[in-house]
Formats: sequence, structure tokens, C-alpha cells
Amino acid sequence: SYGYITPATQSDGTEVVLKSVPATILEELRERHALEVCNGDSTIKLLGYDEKLGTIMIERARPGVPLSVNTDDDENTRIASRQMKRFWKPLPAKHNFVSTDYEIEGFDRLRKKNSGTTGIFPEKWASRAETLYKELMETSTETVLLHADLHHYNILSATREPWLTIDPKGYYGDPGYEVGAFLANYPDESCEGKDKNEIDIRRIHIMIEELGMPRDRVIKWGIVLSCIWSKWGIDDPNGGWPDALRRAEVLDNLL
Repeated sequence: SYGYITPATQSDGTEVVLKSVPATILEELRERHALEVCNGDSTIKLLGYDEKLGTIMIERARPGVPLSVNTDDDENTRIASRQMKRFWKPLPAKHNFVSTDYEIEGFDRLRKKNSGTTGIFPEKWASRAETLYKELMETSTETVLLHADLHHYNILSATREPWLTIDPKGYYGDPGYEVGAFLANYPDESCEGKDKNEIDIRRIHIMIEELGMPRDRVIKWGIVLSCIWSKWGIDDPNGGWPDALRRAEVLDNLL
């Protein structure tokens, strides 16, 4: 239920990072396999692993400053969009990655947990997310390996490349699924004091340009993922989960 991450140095002086978690969780996260597929193209490199120890050894990004520190949100959106495009890879013939269906099915799991209702989570938004997801998948023309959590804090400055992506979750599905995690984050350095609705609109315009996706697909994926992120947060003692639903409503109005 927990992990340990530490910097380390190999005998030849190479800086690395060791990430150790229970082996069953390491397999569940599928991080190692996603890094193998990417092979350092836009991501940190996988340098070694030990399944019995539940440990992976990965390249250390230097200087390793997260994208969140950059004060220009427009520039951040362009950088993240380009990292997304580079991460998307064809699926290997054999893999253990998980379909994005798993996340949308979470609303049904929520209903089973709450005797047929979605509990404190509004059924309106659960149904809206499910309807849009079904529509988006029925009209999808591409299935790729997805990072599935590509936001400001998982993109680090580096020397081998200007930016490297870390911590992939190893999902697969339509590329549009990727926009949700980025749209859900508002780092203080680039967003504090600004209108979040205006930020959303600017980000969407930039993603449309950078990713070559139709406007309605970017917005609809943003709605779906806002609902999913909100559902994840309903057990948060800080009670911040309604914020994601407010974002879903703003995006829905853009349609």
C-alpha cells in the first residue's frame, strides 16, 4: 500500500532513481512495461528491475524541475501536448496494459457500493460521462499506449532532452483520454489569481492546434475525465471533489 523512492549513484557515477513497491502493486501499475515500450523516447529510461524485490531502477532527470514551476500556462500546455503525442505508441502484440474502460466502469462499481445509486456523486454527471465515453469510443479511430496521468508534475526538465515524462500508469485507448489529467491541474505558479474557466478555454484551443484533434472531442474527453477525477476524490477528507464537476460543467457549456 506504499512505495519508497530514492536517488542513488551507480559505481560508475551514473545518477539513478530506485522505486520500490510491493511486487504485486508494481505489476498493477504497469510502469515498467510502459517505460520499456517507450525506451526513453520522451520518457525517462528504464535501467533495470527486480520483480521479486518489486523495484525498478530508472534514469534520473536533471535538473528535474517539474513543468508546474513554469509561469507560462500556454507554454506548459504546448509542452505537455507534445509530450503526449510522443508518448503514444502502438500496443505490443502481448501486453498487460489496462483499457480505459476500467475507469468509466468505476461508476457502475460506485452504484454497486451504494445499493444502485452513485451516493453523494451526482447521477447526472455519472450518466453524462458514460454517454460521452460510449460515443467517443464508438467513433475512435486509433488505440494507443497511454500515460493516463500526464500532468505538470509528471513532466520534468532534463539534459538528455529538454523535458522527460515520468510515472506512466500504462493504460490503452483513444488518444483523447490523455487530455483529462492535464486539464485537471492548476499549479499556483502559472494559474494563481487567474480565471480557471479562461485557462480551460485557452488550454483547449492550444490542444486542438497541437494534437490535431477536433474541438468537440477534446472538450468531451475533458468532461469525461473531469467526472472520473471527481469520482476519485469523493473519499478525500478535504472534500475537493466538487471542483472537478464544476470544470465538467464549464466544459459542457462550451459544446
